[in-house]
Amino acid sequence: MTSTQSNAVILRNAMPADIDGLCALETANFTSDGITRASFLRFLRRSSARLLVADAGDGEHPNVVGYGLLLLRENSITARIYSLAISKDWRGIGLGTQLLAGMENLAIEAGCLRIRLEVRIENDTARGLYERHGYQKVSDLSGYYEDGADGIRLQHDLYDVIAEKSPAVSTGAPLILVDRLSDIPFAVSGARVMRVRDYLALDHGVRNRRVINLCRSYEYLSRGYYCSLLAAARAERVIPEADVLLDLNWKRLQKAARNDLGPQITEALTKPGDHPTYVDVYFGRSTDKRFRHIAQRAFDQFRCPILRLHLNNKDGKASLREIEAPSLSQLNSGHMTAFEAALRAYLRGRVRKQGNVTQPTALVAILHDPDEVMPPSDKDALALFVQAAADLGARAELITAKDFHHLSEFDALLIRETTALDHHTYRFAKRAVKEGIPVIDDPDSMLRCTNKVYLAELLRTHRIPAPKSAIFDKRRIGEIGQQFSFPSVLKVPDGCFSRGVRKVKSPEHLAEVASDMFKNSELLVIQEYVETTFDWRIGVLGGEAIFASRYFMAPGHWQIVKHEDDGKSYEEGGFETVAIEDAPEDIVTTALAAARLMGDGLYGVDMKETPNGPMVIEVNDNPNIDGGVEDAVLGMELYRRIIAHLLGKIARP
Repeated sequence: MTSTQSNAVILRNAMPADIDGLCALETANFTSDGITRASFLRFLRRSSARLLVADAGDGEHPNVVGYGLLLLRENSITARIYSLAISKDWRGIGLGTQLLAGMENLAIEAGCLRIRLEVRIENDTARGLYERHGYQKVSDLSGYYEDGADGIRLQHDLYDVIAEKSPAVSTGAPLILVDRLSDIPFAVSGARVMRVRDYLALDHGVRNRRVINLCRSYEYLSRGYYCSLLAAARAERVIPEADVLLDLNWKRLQKAARNDLGPQITEALTKPGDHPTYVDVYFGRSTDKRFRHIAQRAFDQFRCPILRLHLNNKDGKASLREIEAPSLSQLNSGHMTAFEAALRAYLRGRVRKQGNVTQPTALVAILHDPDEVMPPSDKDALALFVQAAADLGARAELITAKDFHHLSEFDALLIRETTALDHHTYRFAKRAVKEGIPVIDDPDSMLRCTNKVYLAELLRTHRIPAPKSAIFDKRRIGEIGQQFSFPSVLKVPDGCFSRGVRKVKSPEHLAEVASDMFKNSELLVIQEYVETTFDWRIGVLGGEAIFASRYFMAPGHWQIVKHEDDGKSYEEGGFETVAIEDAPEDIVTTALAAARLMGDGLYGVDMKETPNGPMVIEVNDNPNIDGGVEDAVLGMELYRRIIAHLLGKIARP
């Protein structure tokens, strides 16, 4: 069967509604040793079982055409593939590889180092699949099966793939995301065209799978923005990435692009041909030969499927006026033909990444806002950071937002101002990376930590213990009200310092509060309310814990910070900082696991200590470090370690 737009397949976690389809597959594939209906239901309930299905239907009408069942054991580094089955009509198009990739991905997320399975010795097709992806025989199994047939046991080391083999976990049919299936009027062989709402509802990604986001809107906090954000949380390769969407709306980057591309456009238009009002770029390609090099340059800077370069024509001279990311609906039939050709060419190729160049210097900029009401570092801490740099033979200077154009004069950047994506702190971090300047916190960490939608998906994907949570839009308010107990906590994606967080007391209260919060975001996060008298915060730097503090709830309040209605006043609870070795071991271990997902920068992991074990509440990209609080144990050494980590990233000649 040939994979087309209408029958391409996605992987997702199995649900009870899939039981009939699973049983039909089992009956069609196996005459003995089959899994019964009752067994499938037990596997769905077992925390140690992972059951994936290959769904060729749509959101309303699923069609299970394959499944893979993975078993995990507590305190074991070996996972076991218990069963894999594919519908007869769906064989031969790589579906087995996709299911294998999904199970390998789950094994990696569970911390396993290897994966094993058993297969009938005469099943050449299945053996060929496994051996092609690096599985090797470790033992013979005489009379292993119910009917007396012999088998063999195969094993695959997930982190030691034989060079000439093709690891299944690196594969996966690409997804093309659209608001409506009719937005893309042609079939894409080997890819799945999926509606945005169906992608947002998925609870499982495929590591390294390509995701091409063709949403109608890329505005900040729109569904298009969230698609790119969640794809990154699911370890999928998405285009455009969320930071690109922010870049497209940044006027200074637009100005830099105009300065870079303007002279080339002027030169291109000296060649024979008409003078267009705009030039479309599809995946770095242009149908006008004069603009082919310019198209690639624009795509290198703004990696977006469709870019439109708007031109000015004044006094016979052309210049670049604006760079836009139009939607598919803005393309006419001729444009769509060119877009289709570029899309197919892109899917055959590879995503090219740009490298960064670093500078061998030691002058540190510390970005702060002297007027900020609740800065991440107070004046005492800022002075200690400056002293720590001097102790290490470097020099640190305090800078503010107005020093953006002087950033290239520095050799490292430490951000000690509350970060946000639609904010100059993110632009400082982006510019630092572009200039090759090491920065804490880096823009990737900001992107991952700032948005609670991303964080919730990332923790769930990697099975880091956290309170029950869900991501939802306006249409699911009623459904969410039935799924969660109350009180629960409602969060806007980009809140900080306890802002944008509300406790809701009932389904009716949820509907009332959510309606107001949806004015600023198309998605919200609801989280199970876990009552404690304090929160742990574990400071993590470069993968190591550097401080452990307890923050107690503000008097008469359920959060550590109580904000007053004037938006300026606030009240905090007390604190206690202890040595890392005196903090609960499971709290520290879980915090390190969560921080590891963000990068190797500086993070503050907020934790709840509960009778059921530790739970991660948030991971912050610029945790508070105030004089006399987080430094109560290490003192000056805390500041030296942070500056030393930053200086260690500066390249030396």
